[in-house]
Amino acid sequence: MSRPISLLIPALALLAVFFVVPILSVLAQSVSGEVGQTSGWAAYGKLLTDAYYLRIFAQTFIFSLVLTAITLVLAYPLASFIARTQAWERNFVIFMVIAPLLVSMVVRSYGWQLILSNRGLLNTLLSSLGLDPIPFMSGWTAVVIASVHVLLPFAVISIAGVLSNLDRSVEESAAVLGASPRRVFFLVTLPMAMNGLLTAATFVFLLAMGSFVTIMMLGGRGTMVVPLLIYQQVTITYDQAFASSLAAILMIVTLALLAAQFRLVRKSRTA
Repeated sequence: MSRPISLLIPALALLAVFFVVPILSVLAQSVSGEVGQTSGWAAYGKLLTDAYYLRIFAQTFIFSLVLTAITLVLAYPLASFIARTQAWERNFVIFMVIAPLLVSMVVRSYGWQLILSNRGLLNTLLSSLGLDPIPFMSGWTAVVIASVHVLLPFAVISIAGVLSNLDRSVEESAAVLGASPRRVFFLVTLPMAMNGLLTAATFVFLLAMGSFVTIMMLGGRGTMVVPLLIYQQVTITYDQAFASSLAAILMIVTLALLAAQFRLVRKSRTA
């Protein structure tokens, strides 16, 4: 066995034990079932025919899509500043972007509760100004705000890494030839940064699809998503087979999106 391949054995063994085996276990449990549970392939039939579960999947997809769009719009200016600036403010921006990753998800969500609740910091400030309080916690508003705060660092890091390696002379040449800053951005910079945007969009979307703690702590009754539904099936109804089928479908969607992202990146590199 060659030395490079032998060096991969520990990592492959770790993936097999803590990644592949649990996935195979979930897939096997999703088609087995026990007494009192949704047995066999009936769990998948229930998912594909029941309008309630189809609505939750659609709701999860739309939530992840909207969250990805908002995060990318906010992340690009920060990533551009980090990639193109060498001033001392750059280190401050980097710290502010990465700082949320240093705090527990539960602590972050609780902090947003203190800010956005009906008697939270923001509504208290609005009341002191004579304005009506805003019911942030009654729907998706608080969930989206807190989720963007959580996912923004992943998008900024992905985009900044690509922007820092762009050839500035191409942009300068376009500007010298008479292109306006807007045309330079849309026709030169954005196409060259597309790999970073695709990577950031994939990371954010997949993480949003698996969001659980933030939605559970900040969402209301109408903010049901697939991960929260899986949690309820395991802890309330004790239907392990149905929960496993939900997890299996969510995993299949995730792998399909990853495959699509790899294909798009490969096409953009060969174009």
